[in-house]
Amino acid sequence: MVRPMKIAYLASRYPYVSHTFITREVRAMRARGFEVGTFSVRRSHPDEILGGEAQEEAASTRWLVPVRVGPYLAAFLWLIRTRPLLGARTWLDAVLQPDLSVRERLLWWAHFVEAVQLTHWLAREGFDHLHCHFGNNGSSTAMLAARLARLPFSLTCHGRELNEPERYRLRQKVAFARFVVCVSKYGKSRLMLACPPKHWGKIHVVRCGLLADAMPEEDRAPGDSSRILCVARLSPEKGHLVLLDALAILRKQGVEPHCTLVGDGPMRGRIEEQTKTLGLTPYVTFAGALKPADVAHHYRSAGVAVLASFSEGVPVVLMEAMAHGLPVVATRVGGVPELVEEGATGRVVSPGDAEELASALQQVLGSPDLAQAMGRKGRDVVCERFNLDISARRLGELFTASAAETGAQAP
Repeated sequence: MVRPMKIAYLASRYPYVSHTFITREVRAMRARGFEVGTFSVRRSHPDEILGGEAQEEAASTRWLVPVRVGPYLAAFLWLIRTRPLLGARTWLDAVLQPDLSVRERLLWWAHFVEAVQLTHWLAREGFDHLHCHFGNNGSSTAMLAARLARLPFSLTCHGRELNEPERYRLRQKVAFARFVVCVSKYGKSRLMLACPPKHWGKIHVVRCGLLADAMPEEDRAPGDSSRILCVARLSPEKGHLVLLDALAILRKQGVEPHCTLVGDGPMRGRIEEQTKTLGLTPYVTFAGALKPADVAHHYRSAGVAVLASFSEGVPVVLMEAMAHGLPVVATRVGGVPELVEEGATGRVVSPGDAEELASALQQVLGSPDLAQAMGRKGRDVVCERFNLDISARRLGELFTASAAETGAQAP
């Protein structure tokens, strides 16, 4: 009997309310016959684990931080006993890179310590492959662990890390990786720019997507056409302050829609303060972080979904909104134009331009027939191009090709 290929997934935080797409991908890969174990650099707070699926994943996910002294000591003793030379070479390559500041050197020390613990788990349990989501600091730990464990390594890049390729050593990671996935063509082009042409063949576009059974089969009943929905972490890159300025402009023009903000984060206090300053308190609701089922309720009741982001990969929340038949208004950043077709499934506007955002929202809010047509078209686009079944099959092909190159078994 052939053993299924055993893949370790590592993310900076998993499961995490802002990264439900990773949970979906993990489950889709298991459904395709792969055995997937999940690991997290940092342990998620209980408030960040929402919904039954996330709670199930949390129960079987192991984390590296906060550090537990006993297991870490055991892992280092195991490394010294089983592969001392490889451990020493990997440590030297990590912390003695030229042009590192003291802070960066200490950070790579931490990555190495985390990698030793992860390596111990991977080797002890017979994993065949290590895959990491996001090319940020977590992928630095993953790259070192894959080297120590002598495993093939792969990576999914999403968005913000592609703006700082030198900080995260993306060129080195692509060179070391068996393959690298980008969630958009835009992301692929940014990564190609950061890497020499000889490695471009390793870079593939595999969309984040939604499971077909998560998409409503029938046309949605019209929601409240005056209700705006924004599902996003309350963090600087999501542009909530620009959205508030756009709402203030609409009010001055005699349009008084209500906006619900779903999500939480470090900017909440500042956004609440600006809401009061602009006199928008009666028109803005802070719903906080919600379980997926509760977010779906907001999709069904809204008239338009909006993202005013300064930086994005391909936003899954816009996919979810479109799958529910919502027209969307979003900024022209990252891979957003690959999802939102200007004038067909929604409006795409310039980032940081509150007046342009307000104009686009007013057009959609004031044209129910147009909004409904955009919603129908958007749902078709998600079903055809951002389907997780298709994405999981493509990702499975990449893992299988890696297994064939290594000599491991795959489904």
